[in-house]
Amino acid sequence: MNSINKISKLIIVMTIILAHHTSAGASLWWTEQMISLRFNVNNISHQQLQKLLPAIDDHKVLLFDVRRPEEYQMSRIRGSIQIAPDMSAQDFIDQYSDALHNKTLIFYCSVGYRSSEFIQRINKQTDLQSVRAMHNLKGGIFRWYNEKHPVINNDGETNALHPSDESWADLIENR
Repeated sequence: MNSINKISKLIIVMTIILAHHTSAGASLWWTEQMISLRFNVNNISHQQLQKLLPAIDDHKVLLFDVRRPEEYQMSRIRGSIQIAPDMSAQDFIDQYSDALHNKTLIFYCSVGYRSSEFIQRINKQTDLQSVRAMHNLKGGIFRWYNEKHPVINNDGETNALHPSDESWADLIENR
């Protein structure tokens, strides 16, 4: 096993341990720090995303949800487009290249791990040179939700949030 895989597994184990022994806010903070150490991507805060929401409506910013369809269906950030976490860089370019020119791209998942991984995967593509910027939402939809920003589903605003799996549920604050 290479050292990156060992580091990734250590990060996950430490996050699960911390999640069970600290508050949701502190555990999510630790998770964010460990993800920042693991991935070299540009991050954007929930406050910065809140200010950019009008740009999503104006189609200057594209917001991508890098979670499974059942997570996205339960709740999402308004204006987001669901993409599969394991989508290849080439498939992403093939599907969205016409819409990406001169846009800022923001990716999120539950806590930022899958979206950071996705950004690293597509960052290597020369076909994305026309993109203005790419960012990961630090703390993902969990941070967004915990900071009292709205999430929606097909019926409108909701308080439901998919925990991804049981080990991550402790990172979500009850509303």
